[in-house]
Amino acid sequence: MLSSVDERRVEKVPWIPLVVLTGFLSFLAMASFRLLAPLGGQWQCGYSFGIISRVTCVAVYPYLLLALVYPFRNRLKITPSTLTYLYTAGLVASFTLGFGYQDWVILLSRPRVQDSLGLLNVWWEPPASSVEAMLQGGIPTDFVAWGPIIFVISLLYISFFFFTSSISLIFRRSWLDVEKVPFPLALAGHEIIKLTQGEGAQGYGGKRPFTIGVLLGFVFVVPIFMARTFPWFPDIYSWRSICPSNAWHFLENDPIGSAVVGLASIAVDPISVAIFFLAPLSVSFNVWFWTLVMFILEQIAFYMGYYTGATGLSGSAKLCCTAGVVTTAPFYWPIPSMLGGFLALTVMYIFLHRRYVIDTLRSALQPNPEIERNEALSYRAMYVMMAISFVMSVASLMMLSINFMAAFLIVLTSCFTTWFALTLILGMAGFGASDNRMWGVGFMRLVWPDPATAPTNLDYVMSHLWAQDGANVATYGFGNGFFISSLSLKMANLTGTSNRNTFLVSAVCWIISVPILMASSVLFANMYGTRVLTWGNCAIQDMCESNPAAQASRPPGSIYFAYGAAGFIWTALLSLLHARFVWFPFEPIGFIIATSFSGQWNGVWSTFLVAWIAKTLVLRIGGSSLYERLALPAVGGFIAGVALASTLGIITGIVRFYVPF
Repeated sequence: MLSSVDERRVEKVPWIPLVVLTGFLSFLAMASFRLLAPLGGQWQCGYSFGIISRVTCVAVYPYLLLALVYPFRNRLKITPSTLTYLYTAGLVASFTLGFGYQDWVILLSRPRVQDSLGLLNVWWEPPASSVEAMLQGGIPTDFVAWGPIIFVISLLYISFFFFTSSISLIFRRSWLDVEKVPFPLALAGHEIIKLTQGEGAQGYGGKRPFTIGVLLGFVFVVPIFMARTFPWFPDIYSWRSICPSNAWHFLENDPIGSAVVGLASIAVDPISVAIFFLAPLSVSFNVWFWTLVMFILEQIAFYMGYYTGATGLSGSAKLCCTAGVVTTAPFYWPIPSMLGGFLALTVMYIFLHRRYVIDTLRSALQPNPEIERNEALSYRAMYVMMAISFVMSVASLMMLSINFMAAFLIVLTSCFTTWFALTLILGMAGFGASDNRMWGVGFMRLVWPDPATAPTNLDYVMSHLWAQDGANVATYGFGNGFFISSLSLKMANLTGTSNRNTFLVSAVCWIISVPILMASSVLFANMYGTRVLTWGNCAIQDMCESNPAAQASRPPGSIYFAYGAAGFIWTALLSLLHARFVWFPFEPIGFIIATSFSGQWNGVWSTFLVAWIAKTLVLRIGGSSLYERLALPAVGGFIAGVALASTLGIITGIVRFYVPF
């Protein structure tokens, strides 16, 4: 007789429907993204079929697909495993688009006609005539001309997916079976699956908490997309100008912002409150506690003569400008928090779990069926996949004219150490934003020590562009495998689905989704021209951190080394003490979130504080029973409502595109 595990493993995957669905969803994601561009008002930042909450990486498709199945639950009799595959396919299609605006095929081709330095004379770029025709629009797409850049970017995305997925597979047992990392994004989706399977209606409250959550999702989303779509609709929540952070940044000379020099923004995002509510209380406490400590330190520095020009600045300027408080002396927060902190979090996790790593290596050399029984692949296959995909990732970057050493460092740092750490943070806290202001290119100082004498060539420009943007948002290509594999495998863990089948679904869907999305991007750009192109209207040497002038304005290498080392040591110390002493109240994840540029830019201290208070009250009033029977379903319902209402908003926006007000 087969065991339950074996029975799950022989369950057939509905490959043809999943493949067709993934292709359609990917095409639809880019189509809707392009058609919504003419609306302006930063509409696409918050509502698309990709990621709609940059802070938490909540996306539409995975929850939308599960919610749409619910009305047909009795007729179709869909199993939890099939729902897991739908969730996985939705993750892939949404994360391929991601936050949307880093549309690499267009972003790297559009400067072709503005490149005064002649940097883009490379084989994978389309001819300047094709780019000029695209900007005009109204033409059929010449896929022969656009094929090379679609191929190069797709290869990069696919190579990095398999590299990061292989690492997620290696640590799956440690994360999910041993440590029971919650992964709040998967927990929210599992509540929808439970309701579809009839489990969510058990106990007191029945379906009511979930239904209330859905209604709250509509109450939150509908007024926002209506205000962004129609100028006459009142901006009830004052959300027209807070994209993409979903936070209010203080205006210039604001009394509160001027009094507290470090206070720049307050998050007003109910999505992040809902997701952070599922995080452990210790993490939420540490986020707002270390934010308070940071504010105190910055206030002391102000009285010592620092930040004298910051009190009259807006919140955005405080975070970005040279007179602000985040990227300047005496703390240079992104460097110790993100360069040193991310590196330390990754290194310390591997060090503290070194026995686990050694066991997987031993099993790779001499297979151990006992510990591999529940895995997606054998450990030998995982390590082989990691090695091959690492080489392919370096090679794909070198195709973009990046030298070997820089490409090697980018894969090792902007990809591996950054997104390994962020996967731990996403898994524990539900926080998935990096925002690479200043710190992401720090490791490039090992190749170009003095940015003041940096060469103006494509190697330098592309190295710094990808060192920054690769470490910025998971969906720009580097972190997708970590996030998608971890979330889908967590869902498989919750539903009792085969890990092997779940990973294969994610891999096959990714290989299908990426080129379809890239090709669709070019197709719609050629159809509509600049009407639907919102980014990349600049020369290649002026793009973000690739700009040599921007690099020359950064701190010297000695600052990067000293502050990076200080952040590494502090984060490592917190990791050791938190792992050694159960009673020790401070841990590294909350510290990193609070002091990171992304944490400050998105003002998440406020939403973590609200989530901490709400969860503390729930647990003290009703204990774990109230939390599991009422609070969890309400969160799942809210995320489902957000996905459904966002889809309604997308449809409204597209109609608005064709039928102007």
